[in-house]
Amino acid sequence: MVKCCIAKLSFVFFILSWNCYSTAVQETSNAAAVSKKHSLITKKITDLLDHGAEFLYRPDSFKIDLDSARSNFNKAFVLSHRINDENLKHKCLFFYGELLFEENNYPKALEFYQKAMVFYQKTKQYKKEADLWAKQGKRLFWQFPRNFKSFDEAVICFDKAAALYKNLGLFEDYAYLVKYKADAHLNQGRLDLAEKELFQALGIYKKIGYKKLQYTYDLLADVNRLKGDLGKSLYYSLACVKYMEATKEFGDAPDFYEQLALAYKDLGKHDLSIELLAKAIPILKSQKELDYTNIYAFTDLLCKELIEIKKPKEALRQVQNIIKEYAPKKNTDKAIIYGSLAYCYNKNKQPRLAEANFAKMITLYEESNSIMDIDLSEAYFEFGKFYEEHQNYDKAKVNFQKSLNFPKGIVELSQVKEANLYLFKIDSAKGNYITAIQYFQKYKNLNDSIFNEKKNKQIEELQILYGLEKKEKEFSNLKLDMDAEKQKTIHAQTTIKFGFCLVAFLLVSIILFWISYQEKKKNNALLITQKNEIDQKNETLQKLVIEKESLMQEIHHRVKNNLQIVMSLLNSQSSTLKNKEAFDAIQKSQHRLYAISLLHQKLYRTDIIREIEMENYINDLLHNFRDTFDMHYITFETALDTVHLDEAQAVSVGLILNEAITNAIKYAFESNQKGIIVIEMKPSENNTITLKIRDNGNGFPDDLDFNSPATLGINLISGLAQQLDGKVSFFNDNGAVIQVEFTANTITRWG
Repeated sequence: MVKCCIAKLSFVFFILSWNCYSTAVQETSNAAAVSKKHSLITKKITDLLDHGAEFLYRPDSFKIDLDSARSNFNKAFVLSHRINDENLKHKCLFFYGELLFEENNYPKALEFYQKAMVFYQKTKQYKKEADLWAKQGKRLFWQFPRNFKSFDEAVICFDKAAALYKNLGLFEDYAYLVKYKADAHLNQGRLDLAEKELFQALGIYKKIGYKKLQYTYDLLADVNRLKGDLGKSLYYSLACVKYMEATKEFGDAPDFYEQLALAYKDLGKHDLSIELLAKAIPILKSQKELDYTNIYAFTDLLCKELIEIKKPKEALRQVQNIIKEYAPKKNTDKAIIYGSLAYCYNKNKQPRLAEANFAKMITLYEESNSIMDIDLSEAYFEFGKFYEEHQNYDKAKVNFQKSLNFPKGIVELSQVKEANLYLFKIDSAKGNYITAIQYFQKYKNLNDSIFNEKKNKQIEELQILYGLEKKEKEFSNLKLDMDAEKQKTIHAQTTIKFGFCLVAFLLVSIILFWISYQEKKKNNALLITQKNEIDQKNETLQKLVIEKESLMQEIHHRVKNNLQIVMSLLNSQSSTLKNKEAFDAIQKSQHRLYAISLLHQKLYRTDIIREIEMENYINDLLHNFRDTFDMHYITFETALDTVHLDEAQAVSVGLILNEAITNAIKYAFESNQKGIIVIEMKPSENNTITLKIRDNGNGFPDDLDFNSPATLGINLISGLAQQLDGKVSFFNDNGAVIQVEFTANTITRWG
């Protein structure tokens, strides 16, 4: 009986144990499945956020990219709610904030940032909180349009992030934000504070053994250039390049070389400045993601340095080549280019074009709503120099005063000094001696603070120390190293892409080969037929062109011969005439026919049948006058630019010259008076041609009626000017002047 009870109890215990075990196994299996599903969703959320970030941080905020980023973030946000993961939810909120910053919706972006910030503070995730403060500070630092308030707000964020990094012992991040604060204060013109913070960051970096100090020295060079301490600016620029080369971090090499070029430019070492810029610009162009603004800014500095060494034409070519190669799109980039063109046009003696481009530059800078005050100040300064050079002192003064109307520290001290010197000269010239003295005192004080014997000695010592004036390091080696690294990367990427493309190509080729083969067969047959037809037509057309050219040349040849015959007949007739008026009339006709004959001779000899090069044509006409008339007391002077006209306009111009010169030779000068006849022909804007014939003779009589039949030559010139669709003017200016203005016809070229 007892044994039976024990057996029953044992069986019951076994059944209960088995049920418990089965339940535990099932629960464990369910938990594992849930955990696996959670991990898969978490990975999918992370992938969506990463993919969205790729679209978000592409260069230029195109709407299609931002929409793709938003789509990925929305999917990630929905999934984060499904698994109720607070960290992933707030990571999505951070990316929403980033997206809104890219769309320039700063208030809404800061709301999303704040939600994420509160969560990190509540959960004591101090590193993520510090990172978020740092990102918010950077966003405010680069906010568009930039202003002093946004810099102040950025500094507050940097301070909060820096304090957290310091408490966490992350001193590299701490020093980085101190440097960023200094950059904000530099942009506000608070130069002493910026310099103090940069030294603080430099001290931290050196203490922890951080080697990439070039970025800090670059900012120190900026600070001292703005303060007018050119010796220190050169020192820090050299140190910047030194640390860049030591760490082999060449990503920002063009910026650092430009900084050194600026230092040499300020010290008048223009050749060294040009050498650095000529090597920095190709490196800029070779970079994968082109910085167009830097390309324009570097070219602007290069052209100004070329002008300093008396190469204005080369400077203009540099700017024109950059415009062709990289056409500017943003207004600020266009402003830089307009400024470069204005500067070059002025130095190439084209003041009207220069003034127009200066005005465009100023307008774009004023409309940009940017804090790039230093650029706008420099624009006013350059415009003021232009007007001062051309003695428009009122406009010059206005622009110089505008260039000074910026907060202290924003504009380079050397520019402030020069502006005060120009204002002193202008007020002195206008008789405003009290204000002129005040401007001169400011100039003298600034000049004494920027240049003194001690600083000049320091500059010479720096140049000797680094040996950069006589033995500049071979930047070409650096370029070769960069090119080699770039080629390795490109080669690796090309190999991978080639593998994928090869597989895809083989699969597609197998499927499409037969179809494409049949299509090509049909197309080839059709193309062969069409080609034969086209070749036949081309051959026929070529024959027609050759026949047409031969006919045209034959026509001009025969017209020239006929004109020569008529001239010979007139010459024979004139030899028998005793009536002076009849002789003069025939002689005038001979000259007119010679002008037309000469034209046909040139048309016959040139391959471009309808085009006449006027300089040679006019010189040949003048040789004929020297041969025909007694010219020992009259000389010709010419100022002829390169002008090409069609035969119709060339005939009219030749006859006008014939009439004007004939009349000048016969009537302009007293007996044995030394006479000068000047012929000028110059093109201007809108294809307008100006022809001017003037002499130093008696001039037109005061009572001359230009519409009288007696003035046949005058009427003939007026009629010929009408044929040119131009206008003619007759007036006296130390002698008679005939001026004809007309628009050149578009020349049709054969062939």
